[in-house]
Amino acid sequence: MKMPMVILVLAAMAGILRAQEANYAFAVRPHLTREDLAASRFWTKSTIALAALDGAAKAADSYATRKNIAGGGEEYNPPARPFVHTAAVQVVATGALFGGETAAAYLWHKRHHDHMARAILIGGATMNGLGAAFSFKHRVANW
Repeated sequence: MKMPMVILVLAAMAGILRAQEANYAFAVRPHLTREDLAASRFWTKSTIALAALDGAAKAADSYATRKNIAGGGEEYNPPARPFVHTAAVQVVATGALFGGETAAAYLWHKRHHDHMARAILIGGATMNGLGAAFSFKHRVANW
């Protein structure tokens, strides 16, 4: 069991060293250099708008969820239930999700997959927007 792990680690180290020696960004794509990765801008007007829309959708979803829980309701998204018992945990979890989505979009952009980077931000905004709409539609009676 240990031998395959050692082989995997050595292979990864060899690929990293090969990439560093040749000044390549990735050992598997020698035509893509570090300078190519630094050439384009991530924070364009469209990316800023998508990130703002994603943040607004997360804020709306968090607000609707907090109002439902305060009124005796529940979180309707099963994977999110452990993270909404208190407001502090919900804020930290939502911030971590937003930061993770933004970081993933940045990494996809740096590898010249701009459509995938935008899709991550659009997907986050869509899912949280739908979550806010569903929470509002199924809200408890007191709000």
